[in-house]
Amino acid sequence: MIKKNIYFVIVLIVFSCQSIEKPEKPEVFIEEDKMVEILTDMAFIKATKTSYRKVLETKKINPENYILNKHDIDSAVFSQNNIWYTSQLEKYEEIFKRVKANLETSKNKYEKLKIKEDSIKKVKDSIKKAKDTLNSKKEKVSNIEKGINEEIEKAKAKRFKNSSENE
Repeated sequence: MIKKNIYFVIVLIVFSCQSIEKPEKPEVFIEEDKMVEILTDMAFIKATKTSYRKVLETKKINPENYILNKHDIDSAVFSQNNIWYTSQLEKYEEIFKRVKANLETSKNKYEKLKIKEDSIKKVKDSIKKAKDTLNSKKEKVSNIEKGINEEIEKAKAKRFKNSSENE
């Protein structure tokens, strides 16, 4: 048992002492700002894929390819750059902080827009309700006027009838 543990420790030391080769900077290099934009778009696409999966499948849209085409890069270039940035942990962490900040900013804009849309809908609903109430009151007034005019006509007819009988 002790021999097995010693062999295990030796194997562990041998493998842990090997140097890890960091990837070279890609020939077609994506600058940090551009990488932030791409990763932000990718995050939006992942959210979209969960909400609109059927639409994307029906129309045979590959959202990741769309994003890469939008930024005029291919998947190999993105992959190489992503691997390189992954080996640069401090830069990669900073990139993801910026992506997160972009997502928060977009979320806040969306929430403000949603509040505006909701308030506009409330105003439209209030206007519709007011129009309906006004139309209802106009109809009541019209019915009252019609009733009054009928009563006037009846009174005129009665008066005319009475005056012709008296003559």
